[in-house]
Amino acid sequence: MTEKRIFKWALGGGAMLALGIGAMVYLEYGSIDESRANVAGLKVNIEASRKILTGTGTLEREVIVLRETEEVIKEILPDEQDVNNLVRDLSRFKDESMVQITGLKKKAPDAARKDKNDFDKVGYQLNLEADAFQLLSFMDKLESHARFMRIPDFKLSAASRRQVDDTGVPRHRVSLDVETYVYKPQSGPAPVKIDGYSRKRELLLGEINRRRQALQVTSYIYRGQRSRRDPWVDPRVPVHMEEESAISVDEQMRIVEDLVVRTQKVTALWENVRQATTLIAEMTFRAELEESMAKLEEDLRRTLAESLIRYVPSDRRLQKEVVGSLNELRDVISKVDGNQGPSKESLRELVESMQANVSRGEFVRAQDAFKTVEGRLGRAEQDPLRQPYIARLRQLDVQARDLAEFSKIKIDINGVVFGDGMPPAALINNKTLGEGDLLGKELIVRAIRPGVIEFLFRGMVLERRF
Repeated sequence: MTEKRIFKWALGGGAMLALGIGAMVYLEYGSIDESRANVAGLKVNIEASRKILTGTGTLEREVIVLRETEEVIKEILPDEQDVNNLVRDLSRFKDESMVQITGLKKKAPDAARKDKNDFDKVGYQLNLEADAFQLLSFMDKLESHARFMRIPDFKLSAASRRQVDDTGVPRHRVSLDVETYVYKPQSGPAPVKIDGYSRKRELLLGEINRRRQALQVTSYIYRGQRSRRDPWVDPRVPVHMEEESAISVDEQMRIVEDLVVRTQKVTALWENVRQATTLIAEMTFRAELEESMAKLEEDLRRTLAESLIRYVPSDRRLQKEVVGSLNELRDVISKVDGNQGPSKESLRELVESMQANVSRGEFVRAQDAFKTVEGRLGRAEQDPLRQPYIARLRQLDVQARDLAEFSKIKIDINGVVFGDGMPPAALINNKTLGEGDLLGKELIVRAIRPGVIEFLFRGMVLERRF
């Protein structure tokens, strides 16, 4: 082989070798770029994993807190059965606040609400009649219920002045929107087990309790009317300006309500008397009527004498539904009985009532009690069975009158003197008086003893202690 041919083979081989080395270098650069891309991807994955690892603790804590507060949510939000019992709760609230429910209907669900979650809103429209304070009491009981309920809106039509004047009780017409939410957890993946759950839960008790307290239904304690007038009634309603009642408006309303109910009961008893089919039934109903009526009239006299009712609507209701109704009932009984007068049972109840009045020093009240029957005693005195009770009533009336007049006599006891061999003396109204001396026109000093002086007044021996 010639030298020239060898050179050509060497040159070709070198070119091939250079081309191979170049290809190898090119491929290596491609591998390096791919490795760099893989490294960048790994860095991204590492960073994402680092973020997941960093957030896992926070996520675990949030899951634990949510799991522990779920029971509180279940207690606050009703389930389907609790919603069905809502009517029963409303009935109880009605009785406690004394409102009158006139209508209740379930509102249609909101069609525009498309979201799907664990809570379904349930709405009701409630119509009722009440005064302002009964309404506030009802709303307080509703929104303070252990289950979450709210009143997003209400409409009120105020009672007219004529209605208040006629009945003594304002009855506003109110429409309430009542809303609650039913807790219905949606189905999802099975709960993931958290390692060391109990230990981690103990560390999160503070946050769990804070969340639980935030979920609790808070309420304002409604304290009733507190002597305020109904704001939806004309505030220029006249009131007694000389003094206020010692009891609250709410208590005044309850007293009147009790008297009204009792008046309705005695009216119903009178109807039983009139419709009795046998003499025994009539006598039984009449005895119950007379006893109930005597006690009712005694309580009414006490209420009027002590001026307990100052709230104008309640006072009007008292006069119309109690005083007026009892007067009408007495007139009807007198006409039906043919002016025979009160029964023996009624007289006996009145004797006991007046005796109690006198023993308590309620002399004017005892006289008022006698006046209720004084005009109907004429023919009753001819009855041997009733005559002793009538005589005792007249005696108690005179005694109450004398004791009332004695209580008005000014008797200031400034001191007494006792000496050996000397009659005792007393300084009364800045005058020195002894036993047997006259104080005024009808009052005689009967006896002077340590700590007490006896007086003789219209045949009665009365004491004054000092």
